[in-house]
Amino acid sequence: MENLLINILFVLLPILLFQLFYINTDLKYKNIILAIVFSISIMICMNFPITNYEGHLFDLRYIAFVLGALYGGKKVAIFLYCVILFYRFYIGGAGFYIAFIDSTLLLIILLFLLIPKYQTYSLKTKINVTMALLGLSAIISFISCHTLFGFILHAPIVLLSSFVVAQALTMGLSVYFLEYLISIDTMKKQLYHNEKLKSLSEMAASISHEVRNPLTVTRGFIQLLKSPGIDDEKKNTYLDLSLQELDRAETIISDYLTFAKPHVNVDLELLNITDEMNYVANVMQPYALMQNVSIKKEFLVKDSYILGNRKQFHQCLINLSKNAIESMQNGGKLVFKVTKENKKITLKLTDTGVGMSSEQIARLGVPFFTNKEKGTGLGTMVAFSIVKAMKGDIKVNSKMNEGTTFTISIPESVSKSKTD
Repeated sequence: MENLLINILFVLLPILLFQLFYINTDLKYKNIILAIVFSISIMICMNFPITNYEGHLFDLRYIAFVLGALYGGKKVAIFLYCVILFYRFYIGGAGFYIAFIDSTLLLIILLFLLIPKYQTYSLKTKINVTMALLGLSAIISFISCHTLFGFILHAPIVLLSSFVVAQALTMGLSVYFLEYLISIDTMKKQLYHNEKLKSLSEMAASISHEVRNPLTVTRGFIQLLKSPGIDDEKKNTYLDLSLQELDRAETIISDYLTFAKPHVNVDLELLNITDEMNYVANVMQPYALMQNVSIKKEFLVKDSYILGNRKQFHQCLINLSKNAIESMQNGGKLVFKVTKENKKITLKLTDTGVGMSSEQIARLGVPFFTNKEKGTGLGTMVAFSIVKAMKGDIKVNSKMNEGTTFTISIPESVSKSKTD
């Protein structure tokens, strides 16, 4: 029994090594590894026979032989065949001739019947075929030994039948483990491939979403330029703002990857919160007019500063403002409010739109969650990311059919007058 367990252990050991080395190794080295590992398994099984009945050795060498051949191919099969013969010849004894007959028969079946079609079989078929092959091989070995030496079939029936069953069951178990490991590896590779495709699609959708915002604003200014009776000063203002938004679109395309990472390599500067909020409100004015939305500004602080990146800060507020305007399908009011409390600047964007439920609020900032029919949810995700990078926090209060308020709190920074 002890040697039986040793044989089973050293038949299963190559399967563990198969997972560690074969699956994660370059193709040109895989068969070499298989040949070496299963050769060692064969020799160890032959060194520790399960029992020795009148000079006839019982071991599980042919399981390692068949496994290596089926999963390594014809060259590995021939190599393992040579290992069996040479090592059995080295051990000596008349049993060499039985080993020659058995291994030659197995090699022929493997080369011409099993190896060419094995990978097309289902798991159940693979297990059944290999178990039948090893069981048949054991029976043929008994018959050959009895024919040549005339004694093996006189052995206890329990010994012979238990060996056939042990060899067949161990073979089936080994094939199951190998196929399981291969299927796990295949699923891992497919999952990795799908994750890369998902990341690529998310990036493409996100860039498209971010670029659409400045283009929409620019379109609004261009439409205003067609208005009759517009004076030159307003034309120049609209043109300047349009060019600024187009520049912002270019910046988004070239620098968008920074939104997916912590913002560690961006230029920070002191931002006058009133000026920046005023800029965003002016930029969103044409788009709001197109949606029959009025914009109201309530700036209750003056000369207060925050530390951040101007372009990213604009991007954050424009994303939230655009979502607010689009939530008011039948028109409404958007209020920009700025207050200061406990050394923190508080920005509030309040709309009179459709509002959100508590479940919808909880999912804000999650990629591809959106309440809009054609939205992606990425604009809010980017806004949340920018606020976090500025060491601020963002809260949302909303009631269905009443409106939504986004409250952004950002630490106040030292004003320019204090740094001069």
